[in-house]
Amino acid sequence: MRILCPACKTENASDATVCTHCAAALPLPPPAPQRISLLEQAMAKPAAKPITQPVAPLSAAPSAPTTAPMLPPAPVTVSKQPPAPAVVKPYTMPPLPPQPRARRRSRAPWILAAVLFLALVGALAYEQFQIYGLSLSSLFATRP
Repeated sequence: MRILCPACKTENASDATVCTHCAAALPLPPPAPQRISLLEQAMAKPAAKPITQPVAPLSAAPSAPTTAPMLPPAPVTVSKQPPAPAVVKPYTMPPLPPQPRARRRSRAPWILAAVLFLALVGALAYEQFQIYGLSLSSLFATRP
């Protein structure tokens, strides 16, 4: 769709904002109608409807007058006490569903690591004893 310049009547591209011939401002094209998704339609507020009084239907034949006795209106009593304030119940959240318990990690890898560390320290100590020519029996032997 081409846009005509209002000043010089030159045709311009549909997305141009100024005329290519005289640099006059071009009128904006009318916005394209936007499509509303089904979700947006469902989430939109319904339009407010005017409140009207119900109208009694007209009947073709006039109805017969009723002969019910008219009662006097009931006396209105006015209480001198102010009305009790409305009790507003605070909103409370519904209870959460039960959550699964966190699994406790096993201590077995740490125990294994500690045992292996102690075995390594013992092997290194035994190697040092062998280098210096010591044995466990000689360490615990009583000397005179």
